[in-house]
Amino acid sequence: MDAMGFALVEVAIFVAAIVQGSSGLGFNLVSAPVINAISPGPQSVGLINLFALLQNAWLLSREKGRIHWESFRVLGPSLAVGVAIGFGLLRLIPEQAMPIIVAVSSLASLAVLILWRASPGSVAGGIAGVWSGTINTYAGVGGPPVASYLISQGWPHGDFLRTLQIVFVGIDIVSLPILGLPAWPWWFYAVGVACLLLGTGVGSLLRRRLSQHQATMLSRTVIGVAAIVSLVYSIVGLVV
Repeated sequence: MDAMGFALVEVAIFVAAIVQGSSGLGFNLVSAPVINAISPGPQSVGLINLFALLQNAWLLSREKGRIHWESFRVLGPSLAVGVAIGFGLLRLIPEQAMPIIVAVSSLASLAVLILWRASPGSVAGGIAGVWSGTINTYAGVGGPPVASYLISQGWPHGDFLRTLQIVFVGIDIVSLPILGLPAWPWWFYAVGVACLLLGTGVGSLLRRRLSQHQATMLSRTVIGVAAIVSLVYSIVGLVV
């Protein structure tokens, strides 16, 4: 990959970190369609999940609230099933189609976050877990189904954010050995971590200045634009 490609990936990491830093969700949804359009393949999804793991751990250490570990009794087994399904899709679907599927998955995940009102029961938790595990392993955008399920629990916002981050940490740790990482220069990863921390800091400052509604609307707008642009780019690349 050339210098312009590396620069665009770093920008995607920075913007995605701002989105998640301001709202608690959205890093994968912004970065995955952009990065996979630039460099398609499972290892790019692994790269996204690696940086998401770093940001989730950072936010987890800074947020206040209770982690509802009991939710893992519902989500854990279904997430594992979803990871296995996602791994199967990686083996079955041609890599050339991956950027389009990732972009469409990002838009679908955004729609889930906006429209799906999950019930707090075990059935909805099982659906959310399988769905999230599958698309996070294949496309790196598995957050919204689990987020929609956890929102339905009616917890305080801090409890929701901390529990959501720990679920993301678990999914990313399981998926990374399956996906692997691109063999890119060490300096790329160093700059990427710097972009991640800087973007998270900017997002945290925005959160203090914006209402929760404004932060959510900003996140949804950025996610939608990134997914649509990446989808158009990928379709044009396949046709041309």
